[in-house]
Amino acid sequence: VTGPNSNSIFLPAAGYRGGSGVVSVQYNGNYWSATENNRYYAYYLYFNSGEAYMLDINRYGGLSVRLVKDLQ
Repeated sequence: VTGPNSNSIFLPAAGYRGGSGVVSVQYNGNYWSATENNRYYAYYLYFNSGEAYMLDINRYGGLSVRLVKDLQ
């Protein structure tokens, strides 16, 4: 369930930009975090149907962004 009174969000398996196209759509999701690791790398959420991880990648990577409002 998603919506203004819900504690969940919807993140589609949007894949990532690879070269001139989009790769892995409907198989995994890759979303930027607001947290950088260092000058060149930032954290992102990776997930597929069976697992989820916070990883880091070069900040030039073509990942998705999803606005999530903090309700606290």
